Amino acid sequence: MSIKEDKMFGPFTLENPKLDMEAFNMETKCFLCEDSFNLKLRLDIFLRHIFNVHTCVIEDVQNIKKLPEYILYWRSRLKQTPIEQIIPSVKIDGTENQFFIFNSLLKEDKELRHRLALDYVLKVQEYERTDKNFIKQCLFCKYKNEGTRKDYLNHLSVQHNLQLDRNILKEHMRKKLHKRINPQNCEYDKFYIVNYLEVDKDWRVIEKEDDRYALPIGSTENSDEEYSDWNEKEDSITCLFCTKTETDINIMCLHMINEHNFDFISSTNDLDFYQKIKLVNYIRKMIHNRKCPYCNQIEESSDALEEHLGNFKHCIIPSTEVFNQPEFYFPTYENDTFLYLIEDLED
Repeated sequence: MSIKEDKMFGPFTLENPKLDMEAFNMETKCFLCEDSFNLKLRLDIFLRHIFNVHTCVIEDVQNIKKLPEYILYWRSRLKQTPIEQIIPSVKIDGTENQFFIFNSLLKEDKELRHRLALDYVLKVQEYERTDKNFIKQCLFCKYKNEGTRKDYLNHLSVQHNLQLDRNILKEHMRKKLHKRINPQNCEYDKFYIVNYLEVDKDWRVIEKEDDRYALPIGSTENSDEEYSDWNEKEDSITCLFCTKTETDINIMCLHMINEHNFDFISSTNDLDFYQKIKLVNYIRKMIHNRKCPYCNQIEESSDALEEHLGNFKHCIIPSTEVFNQPEFYFPTYENDTFLYLIEDLED
């Protein structure tokens, strides 16, 4: 998120937001107070309210499907848990307030947005199946259908012998060796529900993402066939203080105890999950910049830094204020396996 110096940091309202307006006519309560807003008529007032009164910003609000349900979810959630414990916050230069950012970088928020988008798409599908006001001219005659889409297809079948039978389609595909849909044909993209989950992000982009927990297509969880040809190389885990790598997180922790006198588990016992994430990202950044994570001394080389850490026994955690900063929510290195396995250590 970029902030221009000549403009105030605040909520932005698009002139023609593409929102699901069907449920917007009712009043929706703010997720942090009892004030109500008509999101269809004055979404801008609601966004200004949460910004000025509660120092909250909802990122990409114009792309959230079923926005009232999104707000209702967070209203219920924030009644149970203080916002400071859930939503990341940032401090903006020139202000004294911490601004809480609701965006898809937070896993819970991303899953909520995906669920609401999926609910919306399925609702549209159901509408198309039951809509009795579908009007379309026949492809072959002057008949004009005014009813359901099924009525239109029945007309094509009965009057013009246009068969859309599944078995006939399969036989055609078998004879022509059309064994799959052409992935380069974007005409089919509108039929993939996955293309509706995130704006400007289709299945081609998602397919390239690292989804290590996904099952192969056509298999079921824990099926025998699932692991029959499993040859995937195990992810390597890099030490926090040197270039040593291992494939087992527990062995890596033993290495740090023996070689660096640093026990990650006991040293982070008093930190919550997000603080541990920040700590790892902080150490990674400091080591990358050849700076001691404890005393900030800069060395000329990685070897010199490693020698400094050993001689002064500085493989220790600094005060929490040093690394418990919003910037360390984000990984220093892409696909840092150590971050993925922090919860496993707790188990």
